[in-house]
Amino acid sequence: MNEKIASIANEILNGKLIERSDIEFLFSLDDSALEDLMYWANQIREKFFGKKVKVCSIIPGRLGGCSEDCKFCAQSSRYETEFKEVQTLNDEQIIEGAKQARQKGIQHFGIVYSGKTISEKELVRLEKLIPRIKNEVGIDVCGGFGIINYEQAKRLADAGMSRYNHNLETSANYFKKIVTKHDYQSRIETVLAAKKAGLGLCTGGIFGIGEEDSDRIDMALQVRELGADMVPMNFLHPITGTPLGDMPVMRPREILRLISLYRFILPRAGIKAAGGRVLNLGDMQSWIFYAGATAIISGNYLTTAGRAVDEDVRMIKDLGLEPEIN
Repeated sequence: MNEKIASIANEILNGKLIERSDIEFLFSLDDSALEDLMYWANQIREKFFGKKVKVCSIIPGRLGGCSEDCKFCAQSSRYETEFKEVQTLNDEQIIEGAKQARQKGIQHFGIVYSGKTISEKELVRLEKLIPRIKNEVGIDVCGGFGIINYEQAKRLADAGMSRYNHNLETSANYFKKIVTKHDYQSRIETVLAAKKAGLGLCTGGIFGIGEEDSDRIDMALQVRELGADMVPMNFLHPITGTPLGDMPVMRPREILRLISLYRFILPRAGIKAAGGRVLNLGDMQSWIFYAGATAIISGNYLTTAGRAVDEDVRMIKDLGLEPEIN
């Protein structure tokens, strides 16, 4: 066992947040260190989260037709994909989606809108819809509606929404190579507005888009500074028609390495294995928890197929873990 990894891990288990020098050391290790990293990441997960695993479901309230140009995203109207045009669900369709999620035992239901932001009309609609979902379905509601300000975030919180999803995607340095129609600071300001409004923060990013380890470290430290309580880790699912459509999928061991490293950096934050889990990890999906993950998105994602909720719940139980359902 690598003694330095063990020493760093024990400092974390004793309540310390590690500095960049230790983080860079951990990232510098070659593939032979993966088992050590996973062993200690699992110890950190158990220390701060026990056996609990959050199971979340999302629904695209508005899908496609986005004006922005994120190079990995099939929903941009700038790319030739099946999601080039806007598709919008009505209230009853969203409520039915929440009911289906609740019937499967899921406690956390996310509504996600494509696009840079939401209009006043859409916000008013959500102010009426969120209480209906909570009262009629009895499920926790979170959401992601793009770039918003404090007033908008406060209105969502007052309506009963518990957490806001807004990913940084990558580091400030690499962001401009992936997105050009809005800047990184607008993402930071949105997260801070949601935090000020009292919303939980579901803030992470996407991997496998050409970034380097230094970008991965930068994003993790930014997420830590912002105080995100849930960190989604998405792994590129290349979509034909997007600029990153020809990128290779990530290797499972590389993904497990990243989850483990993020657990070292973010010991008390939930880590959610999100988009790309099924495609990139395949038969190694169950390993994510031993790498430090504490949450998953189950069911379909926004533009790609996921895995059936009952399969995910069975996987979690088979591992001796406890899915937060019912």
